[in-house]
Amino acid sequence: QEACDSLTWLDEITYYESTNTPTFTIIGGAANGCDSIVTLHLTVNHVTTGVDVRQACNSYTWIDGVTYTESTDDTNAPTFILPNVAGCDSIVTLHLTITDTVHVYFNVDTCESYVWYGDTYNQSGVYERYFTTYGGCDSVEVLILTINHATTGIDMQEACESYTWINGVTYTESTIGTTAPTFILSNVAGCDSIVTLQLTINHGTHNVETEIACESYTWHGQDYTASGTYTYSYANTNGCPSADTLYLTINHGVTGIDEQTACDSYAWIDGTVYTESTNTPTYTYAGAAANGCDSTVTLHLTINESTTVEYYLTINESDLPYTYGDTTFEPGTVQSGDYTFYLTTVDGCDSIIVLHLTVLTGIEDHYANAVMNVYPNPANDKVNVQFTLYNEQLGDAEIQLYDMYGKWLKTWKVTGETTEIDLSPYAASVYFIKVVDGQRMIGVRKVVKE
Repeated sequence: QEACDSLTWLDEITYYESTNTPTFTIIGGAANGCDSIVTLHLTVNHVTTGVDVRQACNSYTWIDGVTYTESTDDTNAPTFILPNVAGCDSIVTLHLTITDTVHVYFNVDTCESYVWYGDTYNQSGVYERYFTTYGGCDSVEVLILTINHATTGIDMQEACESYTWINGVTYTESTIGTTAPTFILSNVAGCDSIVTLQLTINHGTHNVETEIACESYTWHGQDYTASGTYTYSYANTNGCPSADTLYLTINHGVTGIDEQTACDSYAWIDGTVYTESTNTPTYTYAGAAANGCDSTVTLHLTINESTTVEYYLTINESDLPYTYGDTTFEPGTVQSGDYTFYLTTVDGCDSIIVLHLTVLTGIEDHYANAVMNVYPNPANDKVNVQFTLYNEQLGDAEIQLYDMYGKWLKTWKVTGETTEIDLSPYAASVYFIKVVDGQRMIGVRKVVKE
């Protein structure tokens, strides 16, 4: 027998090594029916194992027909069975090292130019370089190059009074042309961006006014009535904060009162003739005050009236001499009639007194058919006036009261033969009571009020 690795024989023993000794008896196994003794001559051949060590670039096709692209080791090594020279299995394990062709990609984004393996590149593009790796495989380095360029720009700015730029400098004057500062930034590509500042500096307006006015002054739409320093803030045509200053002096006009007293009427400076007292009219003298403002005068006028008074005085001839005012009427030289006296009132105005004097010559009543009595006399407040007409009809008779100077004071309507009159409003003095009927004077009586 010849076996690979082992053989289980008739004796049910498994033999692993070659041998010539074991025997086995087969009872009656011979053709003639006798026992048959068999001796085992065994040759044991063994399975062989081996490692196929390989190295390849990118891929390797092995004896099993499989193309491998990855390296293999004890954990993942494939095996393949071949018959060895003894006819037994020969197990081969593949230990494969795959070396890949190297493709190295470089993405370069740079400014202006790039030096690669000694060569300077100024344009964007894709560039390759070939070489052999340590495993003897081809390799490629690929440069993906982007060339960016610096940019330049102008920063146009306009500001009031000053401007602080990106360089941290504060400028107070315009920068134009060769005086313009520059500043380097990184643009979006990461390259230099050179910015030039073109700056216009505008300034606020500051005007100063000195004004003198009367009463009020209007400035920028607002009325000012007091002296002082005022400011007005605004934005000028350049949009800059501006402020005007006003030094204002407010003068006031002079006001005064013209106190005047006149008789009957007064012609004032305004050309008006006033006939009544007043405190209201004013007159303005334009610019007449010492400070150049208007001078306003108010007229306080008191009008006193000249008086013309008619006094009716009846006296008995027996009362002569009789003094009226500064005039004395003497017996034998005076007769009934009208006398005019020119006086001055306490207000300084003319006072004309017309005295209608009646001198009774022994007859108390002017009317022969009348009897007149006044009682009580002297009296306090109430006085009764009684009179009777004989053979006559009483018409529209009136009772008239006069003071001692003949000034008419009051009139009462006659209501019968006796009429009561009230003297309480009048001071203690001598009064005359006259009764008249139309144009007829019936009688005059003197009464004394105590």
